[in-house]
Amino acid sequence: MAGFGKALEAMDSAIAASLNDGQADYLNYAGAVLAEGVEVILDRDVERLDTVSGMLDRTVTITVRKGLLQPFDRKGAFRLDGKAWHIDGIAVDDGHWLTLYVVS
Repeated sequence: MAGFGKALEAMDSAIAASLNDGQADYLNYAGAVLAEGVEVILDRDVERLDTVSGMLDRTVTITVRKGLLQPFDRKGAFRLDGKAWHIDGIAVDDGHWLTLYVVS
């Protein structure tokens, strides 16, 4: 299994290197830095279903390797290029990569 883990890490590094939108600091709810220089993928105009109204909304997501966010704070934030993006929910959690809805 060690060979698979190394291959997976190499693949993750290649994905992050080619798709990342910069390095962000990961903050807890109180604003304390939990991790510095985390590579993130920022996507705008992502469709999100509003379960209350049943309408589609446009939102922003940040995708990051889940293992870099330990401990994970569901009310935390990312500071990217001087702007804070607060976690608003989990879009996708495949156990390895985490895509989070964020608001500024």
